[in-house]
Amino acid sequence: MLKRLPAALVILAGVVFLVLVLARNLFPVGNDFEEMIDDFRPLLTDESIESYRTDLAGLAAVGDEFQTAIVPALSAQLGMDPASFMGLMGEQFPDVATGLAVMPQMIPQFSGLIDTLEQQQGNFDSADQIPTKSLPAQSVPWGFTFLGLVAIGVGVMMLLKGGRTWSLVAVVVGAAIIVGSFVLTLPGKSADADALNEALQPVYTVETVEGAKTGIAVLGAMGQQMGTEMLPALGAMLGMQPEDLNQFLGANFPATAQSLQTMPQSLARFGTLATVFDNNLDNYETLNPVKFVPIIWAFIAGGVLMVLGGGYQLVIGSKEEAAAV
Repeated sequence: MLKRLPAALVILAGVVFLVLVLARNLFPVGNDFEEMIDDFRPLLTDESIESYRTDLAGLAAVGDEFQTAIVPALSAQLGMDPASFMGLMGEQFPDVATGLAVMPQMIPQFSGLIDTLEQQQGNFDSADQIPTKSLPAQSVPWGFTFLGLVAIGVGVMMLLKGGRTWSLVAVVVGAAIIVGSFVLTLPGKSADADALNEALQPVYTVETVEGAKTGIAVLGAMGQQMGTEMLPALGAMLGMQPEDLNQFLGANFPATAQSLQTMPQSLARFGTLATVFDNNLDNYETLNPVKFVPIIWAFIAGGVLMVLGGGYQLVIGSKEEAAAV
């Protein structure tokens, strides 16, 4: 049994690699991980984060300015009290009224999401490099499978052939697994991937994704009705031509005037963000239960088993040769 133990350790290492692939469903995980990373990569650049923050600031300024400045000013010019003016708005321009009503809840939600994405930029960049910057995540299960078959084959040859050659192969392959894992910083990258997964759990749910899509649709309808119906109607009520109304808004309500120009682009960016989250919801559900740190350390442990098995076989062989001499 002592003579078979080294080969058994090497074979066990190969079994560990194959079990990792099957038990942790690594082929689907690798594909879904890479697809999700590819889709999110453009959204987590510094430029994208800054654009989202600018868009949110513009929308927040519109909501604040409308409630605190536009409503009192226009209701006074129309000889109405603010409550009557808002009632008129709700009757004639329901999309605008709905958008203004949901904006105080939506902006903090989107702001919290952008905060999360910004805080996780470092973890995302690290996870994006699993196993390396140039190799996709799909290569991980294939690598585990290949090394598992190699380890089993080497262990079988150690049983059948004995000698130093296959023992040396086991030691070299096992050492390459251990050293390569640390050279590629796989323990650190896997820890960052797990941290990213944990940070996304509160915000990446069906409810939040559907809420974001609904909110963007509401704001889009608000911007459309505000620009094409409400402002022309208010201009007519105030006896202003469209050019005069635009000048009036720009001089007295700059945030709203600016937002009317940029709102389509802002909502388009948030629409892209919501679409990416929506399209990758299935991918995230595949990844969510997976912990990468135990997988990497089990991989390293398999390399240790190969080194121990091959090294022990070399020691036994050396002692037998010495005894023979």
